[in-house]
Amino acid sequence: MTKYLGADLQSDLGWKHYDRVTKKANNMLGFLKRNLRKSSKDSKTKAYFALVRSNLEYCCTIWSPHHKTLIHKGEMVQRRAARFACNRYHNTSSVTDILLYLQWETLETRRQKHQLTMFFKIINNLVAIDPDPYLTPARVMPRSAHTKRFLSYSTSTDTLKFSFFPRCIPLWNKLPASIAEAHSLASFKNGLNNLTF
Repeated sequence: MTKYLGADLQSDLGWKHYDRVTKKANNMLGFLKRNLRKSSKDSKTKAYFALVRSNLEYCCTIWSPHHKTLIHKGEMVQRRAARFACNRYHNTSSVTDILLYLQWETLETRRQKHQLTMFFKIINNLVAIDPDPYLTPARVMPRSAHTKRFLSYSTSTDTLKFSFFPRCIPLWNKLPASIAEAHSLASFKNGLNNLTF
C-alpha cells in the first residue's frame, strides 16, 4: 500500500483507507467534544464541517466505499457529530430526527453529488480529463431521458464496477434533463442540491 496525496493506494486498486480516515475523524470529533462543550450549535457545526467531515470526504470523487459496513462506519461518525452539535445524548433522542433538524445530508448522498459534479466537469471540459476514452454516448434513449446519457459499463470485477466512471454513469443517466443539460457549473450544482436521492 502506498500513500499518495493523502489517499492510500493498494495494489488491487481497492480503497480500504476508509478505516484510517474514519479513525482519524473519530479522534478529531473527540477533540472537538472536549474543547467545544459549551459552544453554540452553529460553532460546533462549523467545526465539524471544517475539521471532521472535510477529512471524511477528501478525494471522494475518485473513491467511495461500497461495502455496507464501511458506509455505516462513516455515517456513525456523522451521527455522533449530530448529537454533539445539538448536545442531545439521551438515548430517547432520535438521531434521525436530529439530522433532519440540522438538515445534514448523509455522507453517502454527499459523495454521490461530489462525483456527479466531477462527471459534469469532465464531459463539459472543465477539467483536464479527456472523456472520450471512457464514455460512449447512448444512441437510443427513452422518451423522458436527457440527451447526455452514456452507455453503462459491463463489468466482471468489483475493482472496475466501483471505479469512477462505471459507478457514476447509472447515477448520471437518471438525472433530470434540467440538471444534466445545465449550461453552467453553478446551475448544475443548484439543481443537484435541490435533488433528493
